[in-house]
This record gives sequence, structure tokens and C-alpha cells, in this order.
Amino acid sequence: MEKFGLLGEKLGHSFSKEIHKAFFKTIQKEAEYSLIEKKYEEIPNFLEELRSGEYKGINVTIPYKVEIMQYLDEISPVAKEIGAVNTVSVKNGKLIGDNTDYFGFIKTLKIKNIKIEGSKVLILGTGGAAKSVYNALIDEGAEHIYVATISENDPFKVRKYDRLLNYSEIRNIKSVNLIVNCTPVGMYPEINMSPLEEVNLIQTDYLVDLIYNPEETVLMKKYRLKGAECVNGFMMLISQAIKSEEIWNDKIYNENILKEIYNKLVKKLYK
Repeated sequence: MEKFGLLGEKLGHSFSKEIHKAFFKTIQKEAEYSLIEKKYEEIPNFLEELRSGEYKGINVTIPYKVEIMQYLDEISPVAKEIGAVNTVSVKNGKLIGDNTDYFGFIKTLKIKNIKIEGSKVLILGTGGAAKSVYNALIDEGAEHIYVATISENDPFKVRKYDRLLNYSEIRNIKSVNLIVNCTPVGMYPEINMSPLEEVNLIQTDYLVDLIYNPEETVLMKKYRLKGAECVNGFMMLISQAIKSEEIWNDKIYNENILKEIYNKLVKKLYK
């Protein structure tokens, strides 16, 4: 039986196992997907086990999307450009890194009919997910992108007409078309937290919060009251999961599978 899994530090919040199980059931495939919690120092040994063929492929999540790159044999052009890996394939003993967050985010924008061309966007966070989102927004035609960081000397690279700023500077932005939360602030179990203080709740038409557990974060609640259209990260999670399966299996799957899994799991996981 083929084995797949998700590598991360703490995975109690994750819905990935349910998504891939639903995918296997939909395409009638015998396979297994597990949650793999590892500490940073355990990663090299685990990747050697991976190289031996114990798993056909894995996904990678917080906080290892950037760190894992140093251990891989090959990295796709997309992942290299983004500077983060969330999908690893094992082929002929080689570990090959890719990034499906990029595709999952773009798919979410299209399904929710959020137009990016010529827009002004604020990204919260500068981790692996933020790198994917930033590159996707550029490719979709965003005119100006602000990226909020908590680090004084953050190495996150932006275009000359974009801006890396501290959270205290957000209040100086009049408005944006879209805010994307790429931080884990507000994720289960710390569901009462928000990455933005009241003074930084600038006007926006759309909010995409990449958090999917809980279904509605504190940040989403605040912006829904302000009239913004709010979307959580569940559609992106399913989209990137299916893209991972396509990479692992060298196949393209019908888009109806995405809608079928989404409709099924929304009812099951968000009771």
C-alpha cells in the first residue's frame, strides 16, 4: 500500500488526513496518509527514511517549509522561485521538492471570484505560506503589495514598488482591496487571538485567512462586521492537497473531485 503523510512540528489542528482519505475514497485508491510530528533535529534522520521509500511523498507544513529545502536533491522552478517547499516526492531514491500552496491559493481566488489584477494587497506574515501567496499575487497582476512582519531585519524580498513594513505601520495605509493572513495567529487551539489589533483593521474588500481551523477566525469575524467578504483557508488546503497528489502520481484529476471533497468535508468537519 502506498504511504503519504504530512510533516510538521504540531499537527493537532490539521485536516490534511481527512482530505487525503476522502481523495483516496473518491478515486477508489488503496493508500494511507498519516500525520508526522517531528522536532527540527529529527528531520535529517526522517528524510533518510523517506529516501529509502517508506513513503511515496509527503506534504510539509509549519515551521519546516523553508528549512527542509537544504536536505532535498532537487527543487522545482516554482518552489525555488518562491523559496519554500510544501510537497516532497520520492523518485528513484531522490527527494524532490515542490510547492502546491501557490496553486492552491490561485485556485481559491478564482473559485471565489477575487480579482487581483491592478489591486492593492496586504499580506500578514513572512513565512513559507506568505512566500507562496506573494508570488501568486505578482503572477496574478497585483499592482502594489504590502507585507507585514514582526522582524526588524526580515530577509523577505519584495519588488522595489512593494513594501515590507512593521505591524505598527499598517494603520497608515488608507485601504486595500485584499488582506491575506499567512500567520498561524488565531488557529486552533488559540482561537481567541487575532494578528491585527483594532487600530490596524484598515478597510478592505476581501479577507482571505489561510487558517481553516476554526471555520471562522476572530479576524474573519471582525472583517465580516466591517462588510468585507471573508474566506478561510479550507478551499486552498484541499486544492493544494489534490495538486500534491497529481505531482506524486503523475496524473491530472478532474476538477469535480475538488468540489466533491469540499462539499463532503465542510459538512463533516464544520458541524
